[in-house]
Amino acid sequence: MQGDPRDVVARYWDGLWHRHDLGVVDELIAEPYVRHSSAGTRAVSRTEFKKELSGAWRLLHDATTTVDDQVADGDRVWTRATTQGINLDTGAMTVVTWLTVHRLEGGLITESWTASLPGVDWRR
Repeated sequence: MQGDPRDVVARYWDGLWHRHDLGVVDELIAEPYVRHSSAGTRAVSRTEFKKELSGAWRLLHDATTTVDDQVADGDRVWTRATTQGINLDTGAMTVVTWLTVHRLEGGLITESWTASLPGVDWRR
């Protein structure tokens, strides 16, 4: 699967973080998928990634995610996105800003670097 890296990453954000469609993992994510975050660096299978996504989706009720800014250069796409939803533990409206760089190979997302900023809303 080949395509404009921005289109692939846009489908990632829409499918996973807007529509909560786990089928997008099989369509867009390489195996293994290397994830870099504040929790460390690890390679995960598609199955493991789907489990992590399902857990993340349960944290916020009625969550919506918007892509606020995006830049592509070669095989990398930088995205700033915002997720807003109700935290089921506290009942409070919660916002998280994401800064993510995705690297693609052969039209699949093979690696990402992500920083999440809970409580930060840069949309204003």
